[in-house]
Amino acid sequence: MTRVVYLSAIFLGSLAYFHVEGSYKFNSLACEVVSPQLGWIKECAIKAIDRKRNMLNIVAYLNRTITEVTSDQKRHHKLHIVCLFFQFQVHFRLVKRESGGWHPFLYDMKVDACMFFRNRRKLFIPNLIYTTLKQFTNVNHSCPYLAGTELSLMHWSPNEAMVLEKFPVEFGQYGLQTTWYTGKVRALEINGSVLYYK
Repeated sequence: MTRVVYLSAIFLGSLAYFHVEGSYKFNSLACEVVSPQLGWIKECAIKAIDRKRNMLNIVAYLNRTITEVTSDQKRHHKLHIVCLFFQFQVHFRLVKRESGGWHPFLYDMKVDACMFFRNRRKLFIPNLIYTTLKQFTNVNHSCPYLAGTELSLMHWSPNEAMVLEKFPVEFGQYGLQTTWYTGKVRALEINGSVLYYK
């Protein structure tokens, strides 16, 4: 669930891809636990570095173990056995603020978080975004993530030049909206935005 940490921050990694001659600031961040039985958020905050720069801190704890996602159905004589295991997905949408509110921008996709860490190279865009934050998070391996585990993204302010090289964009306000699911149950939402300005 709280692997939201990696992908929610990925939102800001994706958002922070701008022109190198400007400045950027995270200007909003909101974390909402929809299913408290699955986990809880200890910290969800933007912290100032100086007058022009800031960084993100997100700390979450799991109440339940997150395991690999599989489903298997077997028929043996008159027995019908169904084995269902935990599923862990994140739906992330990049948006841009324009007249009339937020509008879709570039990417809108779902990612199986457990599978992502088994083979990051197969998922180009999520992996590209993850590289901007991997040194700031302890979310760095495949499932399982055990109950009681702290998942964190700390002191994260992306390398602007590196991000802009991959994602050149014009000035404006960009956001990432993420929804985290376990099976079909909505577990967590993390939304944030970045202002890129002259």
